[in-house]
Amino acid sequence: MKRLLVAALLMFSVNAHAGFLLELGGTYMSDNLTTDETRTSAKYFYNLGLLFSLKKRIWGGWNYSGISHTDKDDATIDFTASDTGPYVKWQFGRHELYSLSMAYNILSTATFANGTDREKWTGTSMWFQFGVMPEFKEGFHIGASLNYYLANYTKKTVDGTETSTSNSKSWIFPMLTLTKEW
Repeated sequence: MKRLLVAALLMFSVNAHAGFLLELGGTYMSDNLTTDETRTSAKYFYNLGLLFSLKKRIWGGWNYSGISHTDKDDATIDFTASDTGPYVKWQFGRHELYSLSMAYNILSTATFANGTDREKWTGTSMWFQFGVMPEFKEGFHIGASLNYYLANYTKKTVDGTETSTSNSKSWIFPMLTLTKEW
């Protein structure tokens, strides 16, 4: 299914006789609170997008992204996920200053650990982005974006036993992004 979707995107993109866009983005946040107890938190998100021009200012392609959250106080809670799926970006405004993007990740694989318990989750995720990215050199845009990430997990595996579940993860965060257009 994944290969068919990628092949279809490539076929239609090549027929458009247009460009190619590479996107790299990421954010990292760290927080420490020290009282009688110390609480720390570290969070990051990154993405890699490979897109082809579908129409003027509209891009379509594939996204790969990762997310990690670690919270430590009396116990350590770890959440990490890898996501991949189709990705659409619309650039608008003078000199394509603004963009709206959306990825529907048909595969989201996460690991959740709470102390001694470790679970593997499988499901889907969505990622929405509003960006402001001025062109600083011909074909290069750099800027910031506001992002919303939502994952829903329907299967979990613990010690080799798979069961149905209804877990989710959401996060609103800023991110720095760099794109190169050919």
